Amino acid sequence: MSLNELSATEAAARIRDGEVTSEELVQACLDRISQVDGEIEAWAHLSPDYALDQARILDAHRQAGGALRHRVVGLPPTLARLCVPL
Repeated sequence: MSLNELSATEAAARIRDGEVTSEELVQACLDRISQVDGEIEAWAHLSPDYALDQARILDAHRQAGGALRHRVVGLPPTLARLCVPL
């Protein structure tokens, strides 16, 4: 199963367990968006650089021993907003 196919709960658990980084997850989602968005045009605005920067910040926070503040830390914000409750 590709990272972009994980449910929000599965993705958050893999990040929490250290199996995948936020950057890897975000990149997988961005790759999928680039593959299909020309056909479906789902994004009015998408900032890949911003998304990757935020993912790197979260990864650095976790590597420094920082705790997760909620169950969906590390997920792209759009996906995180769609997965309530977990």
